[in-house]
Amino acid sequence: MSHRIISITGRSGSGKTTLIEKLIVYYNSIDENVSVLKSMRHDFDTDPVGKDTYRYRESGARASLITNGKKFSLISKLDSSDENPIELAARYFNKSDIIIIEGFKQGNLKKIEVIGDSIEAPLFTEDPGIKILVTDKFFETSLPIYKRDDIQGIIKAIDRFNLLNTNL
Repeated sequence: MSHRIISITGRSGSGKTTLIEKLIVYYNSIDENVSVLKSMRHDFDTDPVGKDTYRYRESGARASLITNGKKFSLISKLDSSDENPIELAARYFNKSDIIIIEGFKQGNLKKIEVIGDSIEAPLFTEDPGIKILVTDKFFETSLPIYKRDDIQGIIKAIDRFNLLNTNL
């Protein structure tokens, strides 16, 4: 199956999640099924010590899934340390029309960079995969820049600049 993936990157606190929320609302309004995968480098915990799913994994289960009949959560070990968000999205989001990946900076995808108030340098100066910027700041660049509240402009840019990564 060919997947349509939008890659959103940027520094911490830049507004990536807010943009993604707006994209989800838009794509849902045109009957697209949207899934989001957040890629991060630091550890996270969705499986508290001592709870059932934690105990299953500590006993050696490769994966555990918890459900209440309305939603579920899957906690699983990766097959290898080099599995990336694109492979995971293809495996777990096969019923999605659009997959948004947040934070996969090293990925070889066409990306949107959201720039907020961070004092760190923007990523677009080092990442040729970044094709548009979403920011309220001014930058000397040939890349197209869209204001953070211009969701219609950003959506048109996703189409115009072919930012739906496909055939991955």
